[in-house]
Amino acid sequence: MRRVLVTGSSGLLGAHVARQASGGYDVTALHHTHPVELAGCDNRPCDLTDDAEVASCLGAARPEVIIHCAALTDVELCERRPDLAERLNVEATATLVEWARRRNAQFVHLSTDAVFGGSAGAYREDQSPEPVNWYGRTKAKAEGVVSAAVPDAMIIRTNFYGWNVQPKLSLGEWIIDRLVQGERCPAFVDVFFNPLVADQLAEVVLSLIAQGASGIYHVAARDRCSKHKFAVRLAKTFGLSAAGIVPTCVDQSPLLARRPKRSTLAVDKVCRDLGRPMPSIQEGLERFKASQRAAASRVGVGDIR
Repeated sequence: MRRVLVTGSSGLLGAHVARQASGGYDVTALHHTHPVELAGCDNRPCDLTDDAEVASCLGAARPEVIIHCAALTDVELCERRPDLAERLNVEATATLVEWARRRNAQFVHLSTDAVFGGSAGAYREDQSPEPVNWYGRTKAKAEGVVSAAVPDAMIIRTNFYGWNVQPKLSLGEWIIDRLVQGERCPAFVDVFFNPLVADQLAEVVLSLIAQGASGIYHVAARDRCSKHKFAVRLAKTFGLSAAGIVPTCVDQSPLLARRPKRSTLAVDKVCRDLGRPMPSIQEGLERFKASQRAAASRVGVGDIR
């Protein structure tokens, strides 16, 4: 089996990618501050900001494919600590991709729709990034580092949610948790996106790797909605009352970092290359619900029927 190394295996996407990859690859899964034991994987701790530690892990694993999922994704923290965002999102990426360049390993870099400014939406792969916050800036900079080092690397821009393996709530989990607890759930009516549930995204990532794909891909749901409509549809899918979902506007929020209002991604390229459509947002929500029971004990929201 091919040897695959996945970074960020204690994160939402990294855990899903590592689990699914373990069915057909020899997987080394790297975590840092949140230890996890994923079945079928060689789970190892690694501080990606420590070059010596990274070299040791890569030397032991000898991956033929590196799937780089780890990142500092807390948008507000990136704004407060741009130095930390640079270290984790750019410098750590540079270390990994340089190893891949020297060893001729396939490199897959997970990026974000936040590299775009949100003035237009339906962004294509050939459109230039125009980030409006530090998170987006560091991720766009990391893309440039990857492309310069390994021109045939694959860069996947996306937006996703799902069930976490650690006590940290993704957008979908946060909405459910607020509604179950009977708490107010503010949701933006003026921010539009087209997210995938994480296990759907992991499937696409692994399909593209199997094809030997390279270059930039936008991987997202085939339709879009506002974050408010997403919350309402999620509530309906899970049989929860939407009464606590409060429509709000992003410009009136107390957030430190600016948010792009229309960061939706056009998915024509990935649909063409895989020969199938991307899932709809509703299909993703139904899959999220179907996998809820297995994740309930991890996120502490109980068994929602």
